[in-house]
Amino acid sequence: GAGAGAGAGAGTAAERRREEKDAQRVQAMLPKLEERVSAAEDEAEKVTILAAPLAMEAVEELRELQLSSVRETERAVKAALGTVGKVRRELEARGKEVEAMAPLAKESAKEETAKLAARLDAVQARLDEHKSVRKDHELALQAEKLFGELASRLAAVEVDCEKAAMMAEPLGKALDTNPQEIGAAEIREAKEALRVAQATLAPTARLISGKVSGLKGAVRSKMLDLQSRAEASQALLDRTQRTVEEAQSRAAALPILRQAQERAAAVEEVLQKMRETEAPFLMGIETMPPEEAGEVLSRMDRAAALAQGALADAAKYVSLKAVEVGRLAEGAAEAARRELEGVRKQLDEGLARVRAFQAEATKRRRLNLAEAVRARLAEAEAAVTRMRDAGAALSHQQQQQAGAPEGSEGPAAALERAHAAELEAQNAVAAARRELQEKQQDLKPLDGSNPDALKGSEVLRTKVRVNYMETELTKFRKLAKEFEEKLRVGKSLAEVLESLKDAEEEVDRIAAAAEEWPEDVKPPEEAEKGIVSIQSKLSATTVQVEAKLQAAQGLELRELRGIFSRLQRAQAKLDRVKDASRERSRSLSMRAVREAADAVRAAEAAVGPLAAAAAGHLGGLPLPRLEALHAQTVSAGEAVDKARAALAQSQGLETAAKVELARLQLRFRAAERKSRAASEAATLHFERAAGAATQQALDALRTAARKEDGSYDAESLFAELSDGTGEVAEAQFCGFLARQHGAGGEPAVPAEKARLAFRKIAPHGSLMRRAFVSSLADFMTVAREITITDEFEIQSAKKVRKLEVGELVEALGESKDDGSLGLQRVRCRAVRDGTAGWVTVRSTAGASYLERRGKPFLWCAKDAALRSEAEARSALARDLRAGEVLELLEGPRVERLGSDLRVRGAACGDEAAGWLQVQDGSGGVLAKLSPAIYRCSEAIAMTDTADFGSCTMVRRIDAGEALELLDGEEEARPSEGGARRKFRACRDGAEGWVTVRGSQGTVYVKPAPRHYVCTQASPLHVGLGAESAVVRILMPGEAFAGFEEPREVAGGETTETYKARALLDGREGWVTATSAGEVLPWSARCQVLRTVPLTRGFPANEAAEVIEVLRLLEPGEAVDVTELPAEDSSSGLLRACCVARKDKAVGWVTVREGATLLLRPAAGAGEGEKAGAEAEGEKTGEGPGEAGAPRSGPGEAAPTTPPGRPGARPTKRPWQPTPGGPAAGKGAQKGWPGARPPMRAASPPAKRFKGKGKAGK
Repeated sequence: GAGAGAGAGAGTAAERRREEKDAQRVQAMLPKLEERVSAAEDEAEKVTILAAPLAMEAVEELRELQLSSVRETERAVKAALGTVGKVRRELEARGKEVEAMAPLAKESAKEETAKLAARLDAVQARLDEHKSVRKDHELALQAEKLFGELASRLAAVEVDCEKAAMMAEPLGKALDTNPQEIGAAEIREAKEALRVAQATLAPTARLISGKVSGLKGAVRSKMLDLQSRAEASQALLDRTQRTVEEAQSRAAALPILRQAQERAAAVEEVLQKMRETEAPFLMGIETMPPEEAGEVLSRMDRAAALAQGALADAAKYVSLKAVEVGRLAEGAAEAARRELEGVRKQLDEGLARVRAFQAEATKRRRLNLAEAVRARLAEAEAAVTRMRDAGAALSHQQQQQAGAPEGSEGPAAALERAHAAELEAQNAVAAARRELQEKQQDLKPLDGSNPDALKGSEVLRTKVRVNYMETELTKFRKLAKEFEEKLRVGKSLAEVLESLKDAEEEVDRIAAAAEEWPEDVKPPEEAEKGIVSIQSKLSATTVQVEAKLQAAQGLELRELRGIFSRLQRAQAKLDRVKDASRERSRSLSMRAVREAADAVRAAEAAVGPLAAAAAGHLGGLPLPRLEALHAQTVSAGEAVDKARAALAQSQGLETAAKVELARLQLRFRAAERKSRAASEAATLHFERAAGAATQQALDALRTAARKEDGSYDAESLFAELSDGTGEVAEAQFCGFLARQHGAGGEPAVPAEKARLAFRKIAPHGSLMRRAFVSSLADFMTVAREITITDEFEIQSAKKVRKLEVGELVEALGESKDDGSLGLQRVRCRAVRDGTAGWVTVRSTAGASYLERRGKPFLWCAKDAALRSEAEARSALARDLRAGEVLELLEGPRVERLGSDLRVRGAACGDEAAGWLQVQDGSGGVLAKLSPAIYRCSEAIAMTDTADFGSCTMVRRIDAGEALELLDGEEEARPSEGGARRKFRACRDGAEGWVTVRGSQGTVYVKPAPRHYVCTQASPLHVGLGAESAVVRILMPGEAFAGFEEPREVAGGETTETYKARALLDGREGWVTATSAGEVLPWSARCQVLRTVPLTRGFPANEAAEVIEVLRLLEPGEAVDVTELPAEDSSSGLLRACCVARKDKAVGWVTVREGATLLLRPAAGAGEGEKAGAEAEGEKTGEGPGEAGAPRSGPGEAAPTTPPGRPGARPTKRPWQPTPGGPAAGKGAQKGWPGARPPMRAASPPAKRFKGKGKAGK
């Protein structure tokens, strides 16, 4: 029992879980079905709205709107039926799923799906009403067209009925008062009127009843109204019939002779008007223009037809009345017959006059037809004459163009004019023949009589003239075809002839130049390229000619044969030039092979001893031996470079020479591999030893220059070393270091290391004051993110702030070791904001957080202001001139200026998407939010007035189109329902009334949020960036739909403020750099801007002393500044000591002369200095391991004299603010060249950050 209970409980739990799961499925399924059914209902509602114009009256003004409504309704019905079908199928599919659900969920789902199915059935029923919308509309149109006729007929019937009733009314009164006064004529008239009314009313009523069935809408109501009127008229006739029948026995016939006389008088008036239409022919004009005569004849025909109709009506009336007269008494009947007979004779005479008039009109028409044929012939002959003139001009043009290039503009234009004249003549002749054929039948003799308008011989002459014109057309076509053929051949061969002409001219030029080539010099490279280019042109032209020859015929074949002969002559001439060039190249190729073999042998001889020396263990070699081995490496590298240059001259050599060079290339590669392996090993050990020696010497100098507070006094130490001479020689440098002793009493720096360190710091012989001070400056860059603290002990220290990678700091003392944590820490000052504190230099695992670099400097690219404070309004310390160099003390402080505001969206006129500028940097508003912008949710018509009954459609407003609500116009509420307001279309400015809310509550126009209206011309950008392209300019009044809130433009204007010290006078202050680039990072690598002399001495005043000019530096030449610019007091010029990279010439150069800069730091030197140095070394024949070219920066010791021997290139590292940090912005990623060697000699240099600031550009 317990087991059974447990099983039942488990089953109940499983059912509950199933019910819950199925309920969740139902909850997930129903919203989607509800959405789809709602979509189907919306589409049905859309169909109803679209079909609304069809319910209006089918008048001409609404014809286009109703036809458009039919098309749109059909499309909407089709789409809606498709949607309903999809939804119905999905309901059926969901119904099958519901069948498998749990009972409760199944019942709930069935109930909901049944509701949805009912709603869908209602949608289907609404759509069925509009399935045959086109047929219903066509029926309505037919009924509308018939309605006017039926209404007119019914109006006439109603008139007849009213007439019969009115005529019977006196009879009814007479019946009541005095029946004896009723006359026979009154009774007959009443009965006739009653008969006529009944005869027209019955078919009209049947026709109206038949048309009512199957109609819908307004036309059905109108037809029902006609039916009601017809029934009322029938009731009126019934009453009248009873009245007349009652009075018939009492009345006599009415006199009808008076009416006959009146009709006869009316016929006379019609006949008189008919005669008046003939008046233009009776004015004495013998020849009337055919068009004017045709109009008069048409009026005569219409008047004759009208007269015949009036006569027929009068004759019919008389005949009818004659029958009625026969029922009268004998005497009255006889008199009436005589009167009626007189009227009939008068009508017969009128009919004879009409026939005579028609005969005269026919004669005049035949004359007019003949005149029309003559006029058409004259026009055709004039067109043929013009065609003949064009043919003569074409022949003349052909003769003039015999020696001109084919396919020129003149023949083509003449041919086009000739074709136009031919087409005009052809149309005119065809019109003349067609006119003759059409009129010839009308010009035949009447009733066998002779023609009086155009004799048979004249018809024959007319045909002959037409045939002659057609013959002229055939001749002209033949002439035009021949000319066109020549023109086509000229155009077809124009490209070939042009190519041949160019090739012939180039062959003549190269043949003339070949005669002037020197005997022992290889033909110029341009000549070789020219020969290849000419051969290519000749070959291409030959291929074109051969291809055209295969299918050419007639004139084209003859022309191609002549071209082919010219090609053969040009090819023979070019072959002679090629033979001469090959002969010269053969002799020169052998000489190049001999030179390359000598260079390879020299390289092998230089590499052999170097490889043998580097094969041993280099780590234990003494420093002098490493220096000698390094010099040997440089020498071997030069020999290898010479061999490489000799082997590189293989271009343009003979094949045999290239084979020999390939063999030498194998020998060279083996020597190069040996040289590279030996050089890398020797250079690596030498660089390590040199770096360690240099660092050891600088540490000793810093120890000597350190004061009690831990700071450095480099100026005093330099004065001590230089003995007041202004420079430190190698002997003074080494002597001072020899007097410095370490902890064990030995010299702090051995003598050989001191000499090597001096040559690294001052590779040109002397160490100047500024270079010495810069070398001792202890600046470092942050290699990894680290925190600066206020105390040395980390456990008790507080965090000041985090230093970012790439940030520059200055050591304020020597580093200390934290024994408890195994860290090396130093007290530093962050250059960016002056923050001071303790920073970890190296961790326990040996990871470096700080790496040493040179002292940073700034350079004034333009005149700037040095102010006492960082604020722009602070006092002016002094003006800085372009070319001055400043010592960086603090900064940069980046400040962002005002930026533009843009909003993302799309223009309402053409859907152009992008970012619209709504406000400029100064705060000026270009576009503002407007609450008067509305958006159309469904297609609707814009009309000129608010009233539906009298409005005319201006144009269709599409779904999604933006409208601007016009002020001063109140909302209109038409009698049909709904609401209308006046708008202006933002797309084209059209104004009119638009339905805001339909009669059934459908909203067609809704307020649009976040829509802007341009107050002035505003650019639409592709993106948010300051440099993004402009899509187009939105003009004032245009609307723009915003997708989000406005945002500031990325990359806006920023300023950078530095605290610096001027090197010229030592004055400190703050200087600001804007996007104009007033202040830039200084680099020792500079570029000459204008021709400037390189002098031996510092003074530049020729009046004070003689100036020795070493040479002139040319624009674009690169130099390395070894001594920062200083002002020459004798001349007032800014002068700098530098080394020319081209020839290593050392001297002084003027940086600025007046307001003109002659020298400036090379762009990108702070980032790509190493690559630039290597490229320059390749130009001057130096290897990558040489130090022949100075590579010092302001943070290194500066060279002053040419090097006595090769040295090693120091490792450099730039400094720049971290991208995206507080210093990010314009110019915040500028590189700083001239880094010191790293703190650990063995650690590789970090990768340079490639910024995108001014230096990166």
